[in-house]
Amino acid sequence: MKRLIILLIPFIFIFASCSERAERKSLSILAYNMYLMFDDVSDGDEYYPFTRSGGYGEDEYRKRIALYQDFLLSDDALSDIYILSEVESEKVLLDLLSGKMSRKGFKYYGILDNNSPISVGFISRIPIFDVKVHSNKGPRDIIEIDFIFNGSFVSLFALHAKSRVGGGEEERMSTFEHLSFLMRGCHPSLAIAAGDFNEDPRTGPYFIDALADPDAPLTVSGDEHCLSPGIFYCPSLDEDQDAYGTYYYEGRWYSYDNILLSLAAFDSSELEHLHSTIVYPPDGVDPSGVPVRYDINTNSGYSDHLAVKTTLGYY
Repeated sequence: MKRLIILLIPFIFIFASCSERAERKSLSILAYNMYLMFDDVSDGDEYYPFTRSGGYGEDEYRKRIALYQDFLLSDDALSDIYILSEVESEKVLLDLLSGKMSRKGFKYYGILDNNSPISVGFISRIPIFDVKVHSNKGPRDIIEIDFIFNGSFVSLFALHAKSRVGGGEEERMSTFEHLSFLMRGCHPSLAIAAGDFNEDPRTGPYFIDALADPDAPLTVSGDEHCLSPGIFYCPSLDEDQDAYGTYYYEGRWYSYDNILLSLAAFDSSELEHLHSTIVYPPDGVDPSGVPVRYDINTNSGYSDHLAVKTTLGYY
C-alpha cells in the first residue's frame, strides 16, 4: 500500500518561527540524488553491497550521514528545502535532521513510502501547509509540498523519474505528462518541480525544450520570455547557467537533475527567480569535476549525481 510518512512539528514551533519567516528575503531549494542512501537497519530490501554481508553497517552509515549533513549545511548547498532522491527510509531523514541541522531550524520532513528501498523525501525549515501524493499510471508517484512564503502560496512537486536501466520510457512519459498537468493546474500561483528526471531536456524526447518539440509531454525553456502556463523554466537550458550537467556517464554529461519553475517566477510579482546553479560536494568530485559516488571499500564519496539549487527572492 502506498503511503506518505510525514512529520510536522507541533504548532508551537510554527508560531515561534513566524517572525523569522517574515524576515526571510529569499527562498532556496536544492535537489539531490543521494545515491542509494540506505540506513543501517536490515529490512531485506537493501541492494548489495549495502548489506551486513557486504560490509555496510552502523559505522559506514553514520559516516555517510555526517558527510551529507556537512554538505547540506555548506555555504554553497545551504537551502530552505531539500528534495532528496534514493532515500531508503524515514530513519535516514530523522538522522539527517539530528544535531546541527535541527539547530539550523530544519524541523519538517516527509518521505514517500511506496514499498521501494529508494524513495523520495524532503527536509524543510519552512513550515509546510499541506502534503499530497499524486499517483499515475507509472511506478513513480509525485509528492506535492504546499507552503506559504511571505504571503505567497507555493506548490513544490518532488519526483524521481524511472531509471533508464532497462528502458523505462513509458513510465517516464507518464510521469512527465502527469507533472505537466499538475503544474499547469497551479497557474497563476507559483509551481516548482524538483528532482531526478532521468532525462536530459537538451535531448528529450519526453522532457524537452518547447522549441524542439512543442507537443512533448513536458515542455520547458531556458528563456523566460518563452514561458507560458504549460511551458516551464529549466535552468539547464539557460545559456547563462552552468554548461555541463549533473550526471556523468561514459564520457558524457547529462542534465538529469533539475528544478523547474512556472511562469509566476518571472511575472515581476512576489517571488521571482534570482539564480540557479549546480552544487559540488566538498571533496566529492575528481580533478575533472566528475562526481565520486560512495564506495564501501574506502568508506568515502558521496553520490554519482551533483546537486542543483534554485534561489527565488524579491527585486
